[in-house]
Amino acid sequence: MHPSRVLRAATLLLATLTLTPSALAAAEEPQFDLPYVFETVDSYEVVHADTIQVTGVLQGESAPRTLEFSFPYSPSNYDNSQHISRCDRMALLVMNKPGAYLLEMTLKLRGQMVTCKLTRRAATPAP
Repeated sequence: MHPSRVLRAATLLLATLTLTPSALAAAEEPQFDLPYVFETVDSYEVVHADTIQVTGVLQGESAPRTLEFSFPYSPSNYDNSQHISRCDRMALLVMNKPGAYLLEMTLKLRGQMVTCKLTRRAATPAP
């Protein structure tokens, strides 16, 4: 085997072994009635018409996590797409202005609804 191929293979192996566990982990399902407050949002993916995945750093943690929120279909007049698009805009704000906002997402047990809340972070006092 040519030395450059060995070097490439070793580099690839090293890169694979040094990936953080969160980079290899599958998306987690959120617990009911537990607010997930994202300090940062690194990615926001629409997985299905009624499911999104949010990757970011949760308040009080240092490593990013991926959570998958499903917006269950309801036979009533409820329109998932409008609700999801509102959460989309909130996540986009958090991505575009890191440190300025917090994104809180909660899967409510009653009605199995996902709620999204955007909060402006308090300004840090000058020293």
